[in-house]
Amino acid sequence: MSAPKLSICIPTYNRAQYLGTLLVHLLEVVAQLPFETEIIVSDNASEDNTLELLEAAQDVLPLTILRQESNLGAVPNIHATMCAAKGTYVVYLADDDRLLPEAIPAAIAMLEANPKASGLYAPWQTRDLVTGKVGGQFYRQPCDVTIARGNYAQLLEHIAEYNIYSEICILRREVFKALHPIATDIAFWAFTTPAEYLGVGDLIYAQEPFYNSISRHFEGDTRSQLGYSEVMSAWDTYRGGLEILHGLAKAHGGLKHPDKVARFVHGHPIERMYTALRMRLQMGGDPLENYALAARLRGLGLEDKLPVPMEQIRSTAALYFACVKLPETLRAEGIAVIGDCPETVLQQLDTITPLPVRGTAEVADIGKSDVVLDFACQEAALLEAAQTCALAHLTETQLQQKFA
Repeated sequence: MSAPKLSICIPTYNRAQYLGTLLVHLLEVVAQLPFETEIIVSDNASEDNTLELLEAAQDVLPLTILRQESNLGAVPNIHATMCAAKGTYVVYLADDDRLLPEAIPAAIAMLEANPKASGLYAPWQTRDLVTGKVGGQFYRQPCDVTIARGNYAQLLEHIAEYNIYSEICILRREVFKALHPIATDIAFWAFTTPAEYLGVGDLIYAQEPFYNSISRHFEGDTRSQLGYSEVMSAWDTYRGGLEILHGLAKAHGGLKHPDKVARFVHGHPIERMYTALRMRLQMGGDPLENYALAARLRGLGLEDKLPVPMEQIRSTAALYFACVKLPETLRAEGIAVIGDCPETVLQQLDTITPLPVRGTAEVADIGKSDVVLDFACQEAALLEAAQTCALAHLTETQLQQKFA
């Protein structure tokens, strides 16, 4: 076999049920590509039958297996696949996603036509393997675009114009080995990594996708996807990445629309905060985090644009704190309710907490393993018992002040 043109790099860990179907898919990919291709899979010390699947696939695929003795973590495992590659170009492929073999040759041809290009980015589509339907496409641009080396202003303006997250890329292997880009928790890698690549060569942004992100493999497939978890919490890293890219663009010059770019850098993370809050509320996210996020948006003067009223978010957070988070933290065994609490509220509290909830008017019924919720109790003896005997004593007023 001659030197491969393309290395398909796949990190994996305990995902045999997805990896097995991917290996079958790669038989079709390799057969259709008009150039030599190799597949590198790094097994990050899986405990399922991953290694067995890979060893069987070596008989039919140009496959190199890297077996890690212990779990390296996700990023080192990705780097292990890239460092082992021998192809002119490398492409990352998640162990549960798919490539579009009919689109890859055109992407490689664009890189071949521009030897100065570090890599090629492209949009990607979602696909449901159960129905076969292709869903949404992550950003669209009207044509292929080449950004010259060091032109950070054009890169940022292109990203801002089409709301691009630069995630799917075919990269020259020599560029990866020269840079070894590593993400941080401060700045979103899909904004900072292309800037690194642009420092050593041109970047191509292709119009047509060559990658499918699989939303569902089979009936009952409930695995979480990294993109969803990022949307729920990564808005501050989006801000960090955009600010770094904005700083590069201003330092090197060439911004044609500085005011428009500045609005995007400021506004895009806020838009993602809205999206995160909406998704968290729809999916039952942690009410304390929902409150913190809503309070941040309120602090930006945007309370009137919240997906639900702030009062609703506040009250949900207060109940969750009183009935779930604090009892869990204090290792309480029950919740005692004193004062004027309607039966319907007691029933509501019972649906919130896994602990037994009981209304009480007896001092002896307040135990040392209880959290006490006080609904305007006027009985001095009960109040004293709640304050001196229970793990915690919370009043409506205190909760309203805590989640103001």
